[in-house]
Amino acid sequence: MFKNKEYVFLVYKERSFSKAAEKLHISQPSLSSTIKKLEDKIGLPIFNRKTNPISLTQFGVEYILSIEKIIEIENRMHSLVSDVDKLQKGHLSIGASSLSISYFVPETIAAFKKAHPYIDLNILETSTLKSKQLLDTGEVDLIITNRPLDTKEYEKIFLYHEHLILAIPSNYTVNKNLKAKQLNREDFKNGVTYLLNKKSVSISAFADVPFIFLPKDNYLRFCTDMLFEEKKILPNIILEVEETATAYNFVQYGLGATIFGDTRVLGLNTYKQIAFYAINSKYAARDAFIYYKKSVLRTRAMHEFIEMAISRVKNRPIT
Repeated sequence: MFKNKEYVFLVYKERSFSKAAEKLHISQPSLSSTIKKLEDKIGLPIFNRKTNPISLTQFGVEYILSIEKIIEIENRMHSLVSDVDKLQKGHLSIGASSLSISYFVPETIAAFKKAHPYIDLNILETSTLKSKQLLDTGEVDLIITNRPLDTKEYEKIFLYHEHLILAIPSNYTVNKNLKAKQLNREDFKNGVTYLLNKKSVSISAFADVPFIFLPKDNYLRFCTDMLFEEKKILPNIILEVEETATAYNFVQYGLGATIFGDTRVLGLNTYKQIAFYAINSKYAARDAFIYYKKSVLRTRAMHEFIEMAISRVKNRPIT
């Protein structure tokens, strides 16, 4: 019904077929024919051609009012698209584990929010499996995880390398013979991977140590289990907790040891009562990725966050 509405609206504004045709750069007979075909299809006349200048019929008045509403909606949508494209409006929701969140909050996420304050930014700290569910339902736009996902369904962007380390109370007896292998703050700043030949230790050295682990559905727990299975060791698990931060707190209290990625350590303030070791195993090396669904349009906000994350990671000395 509103096909060629621009033609109709210009004739209404100019009150003349010839003037409208001139502005449209088409012939007056062609314009008249186009609008007559539209009126015939609707079944009612829009213009009263017997008046001079031409005027609107009763139906034509309602038709023009409808066109004005359509134009208003289109202008509002064009403005919204422009604002979103310029990151003056929009929404970005990110799901990640506590490991990834602790690494990105002080840097990429905070920097993105400062650079684009009008974007509604939502961060969900949860397990990878839960993040994947939220990604599938559209509740989050991106997830950051070490767990491999199906690349047929998800777009994968490499973010950074990570190496698993062991954190243990420094007063445990096992540390006495491993002083030379302990990692310090400078080691983490320079990158643990470059030190593996000099400072890495076998998980076998900690066979009798009590451990705090994450639940079985956590990907870090899967990697941790593989470290022990590789050496055919049954770990002494005294406690399971939901978050890496909680496990680390128990290490601080001297309850036992735990395992997490080296990217987390730079955010810690306590080094004196904790000893850190790089684990020598193929299962200790991991990569972190940003994923989003291939079936979803990659928005400008998503693109900007991904580019900012990659750029900031490249500029860090972490491996």
